[in-house]
Amino acid sequence: MVETADGKLIYQCSETTPGEDGSSGGNGNGGGGSTKPACDLDGIKERFPGADEWYCQGQDACWVNNPTVEYPEPESWPEEPPSEGAVYVYKSCYAPDGSETFGDYTWYTGPEDEGPSIEELALQAFGALETPGFSLAHSPPRNSIIFIDTWWWADGPSNGEISSGAALGVVAIGTPSHIEVDPGDGSGVMTCDFVTSESDACSYTYDRAGDYTSRGRLVYDVHFEQGGSPLDIAGLPDSLESGWQESTITVAESQAVVVP
Repeated sequence: MVETADGKLIYQCSETTPGEDGSSGGNGNGGGGSTKPACDLDGIKERFPGADEWYCQGQDACWVNNPTVEYPEPESWPEEPPSEGAVYVYKSCYAPDGSETFGDYTWYTGPEDEGPSIEELALQAFGALETPGFSLAHSPPRNSIIFIDTWWWADGPSNGEISSGAALGVVAIGTPSHIEVDPGDGSGVMTCDFVTSESDACSYTYDRAGDYTSRGRLVYDVHFEQGGSPLDIAGLPDSLESGWQESTITVAESQAVVVP
């Protein structure tokens, strides 16, 4: 409460954060205590006392040499800075467990601009994760026959992992899980092994003749890594599906052969 020039008493309020001792903390701009950092800044200052700056990026503790002691070769520099005043520095960040999550040259505008959170980086990496192209193949390749198994598989993709480009060290990785096949006769979607070559692992028996549009898609389990270390963050996507691919199949009546 302060007294104004005309003798009135007014309250001046600011947003505060309670301190660890129960008293009011400041808003980070001085006065009334201080806000507890979101990461272990004391620990990273002890590990890297020679750095120029230390700050939190989410729960990660980061240090920066600004200007950096040694610059990379010119051909490895990015073409343009992201904003006016950005400088090219060496930056290193560490998770609460002490593992390095990022260590590379990058554009830097200061600790007040922490950049995207780990969650945002993971979502960026997920958005860049693409499933491979494929076609839905089946056997027999032309006409199938009722009461005889028809086989399906995904023709084109490999059985290996897929990965996105790194978003500041965060990568989304997809591991083949299964394929889903809809025979097209109203029976619904089947879950099959992730088969990419002709096999009876994904089969179905039609009981009615006709022309059907079957469809299938690939399904991957997704996990995230930063700097080669697994990221375990609740709420991130854990699977990725491709688009549906269609394949037309004709199912014929069986023909009995009578031997005189």
